[in-house]
Amino acid sequence: MTDQKKNRESASEDLVTLYSETIEKFLERLPERSRAIVKARFGMDGGKAKTLEEIGSFYSITRERVRQVICSALEQLKKALLHEEQFALIPKSVEQALSKKHGIMVLDELVKALSKGNKKEKGAILAFLEALPNVLSEKLSDDHEKVYFLKDFSLDTWQEMKDGAKHILTEMKETLSGEELYKEFTKKHGKKFSYEHFINFMTVSKDIKQNVFGRWGLATWSDIKPRGTREKAYLVLKTGGKPLHFRDIAKLIDEHGLHQKKRQSHPQTVHNELIKDKRFVLVGRGIYALSEWGYKKGTVKEVITEILKEAKEPLTREEILERVLSIRQVKKSTIIINLNTFFERVAKNTYSLKKK
Repeated sequence: MTDQKKNRESASEDLVTLYSETIEKFLERLPERSRAIVKARFGMDGGKAKTLEEIGSFYSITRERVRQVICSALEQLKKALLHEEQFALIPKSVEQALSKKHGIMVLDELVKALSKGNKKEKGAILAFLEALPNVLSEKLSDDHEKVYFLKDFSLDTWQEMKDGAKHILTEMKETLSGEELYKEFTKKHGKKFSYEHFINFMTVSKDIKQNVFGRWGLATWSDIKPRGTREKAYLVLKTGGKPLHFRDIAKLIDEHGLHQKKRQSHPQTVHNELIKDKRFVLVGRGIYALSEWGYKKGTVKEVITEILKEAKEPLTREEILERVLSIRQVKKSTIIINLNTFFERVAKNTYSLKKK
C-alpha cells in the first residue's frame, strides 16, 4: 500500500469519529460531575439521551440546576468553537452539510449525514449543534420537523415554497412525482428554485411527505402513509398499474417496507381483506385488480351479459373476447364455452342475449 493511500485512509478514519473525539477533548475541561451530566443529556455513552428530570433525580439536584450546568457547558463550548483552532473543523463540516441541502435540514437527516452511520457520533453531534454560532434551530411545529439551518437562511422563503406546494397537492387531490410537482409549482410561481433546491426544501415539511414509491402528497393521505392491509394493497396495485395475485401483493408490501418491521404480510390475510373491499375486484384465480380501472365482479356469464346489455346490439365473438379480457383475466376458451352455452348465436360468430 502506498504512503499516499495510507494517508487518505487515515484521514478518512479520523473523520468517522471527528465529533466524538473532539467533544472528549472539550469535556476534559469540565468538572467530573458536569462532564457526566452533559454526556447523559446528549446520550454520548451510546444510550438514550436523558431528560433533565432523570438526570436531576440521579444526582439528587433540581431540574433547574441540571439546566444551568448544561447551559454553562454549552457556553464554554460555543467560545471554543469560535476561538480555538483545534475545534475549527466542526462548524465547517456542519455548515458544509447544510449548504449542500440549500441551508436547512431535518435534525435526523443532518445527524445521519454528519455521522455517516456511526452511532457513537450522534450524542457528540447533538451537543455541537446546540453550540454552533452560525447554525440556528427551530423546534417541531405544524409546518416542519425539528430543523437546523444556517444563520442567513430565510424561513419565510421556505414557508412560501412549502405553502405553494401544499396548495397544488390540495387542489389536484392526487400524489405527484417530484418532477410533476416542481413543474406545477413553476407554472404558478416561476423558477424561483432549482429542482434540487425545491426537493431539498420539501423534505423538511411536516405536512408534505414522499411515499415509498417516490411520490409526493399530503402526510395525512393513505397513498403516502397507508395504515391497514387494504390501504397498503391499494397503494401497491395503484403504483404497479396492473392486476396481481394476492401472494405477489403480500410480497410487494414487505419488499417496500410497508409492513411493520420484523413482521411479514400473510398472503391469506391479504386475500381475506381484499375480497371484502369494493375497491378490489377478483379478476382471476387469486388475481386482484382495482375496480377504478374498469374491472367488474361476477362470473364470466354475468360479465358477458352486462357487455351485451351495454352494447344494445349483437357483438362478434372477437368483440366480446376483447371486452371481457379487458376487465377479467380468464382463458379465451372459458369465454367461448360461456358464449355457446348461455347466449344466442344470431349470425356467424355473432352473439346476443337469449330472448326470454
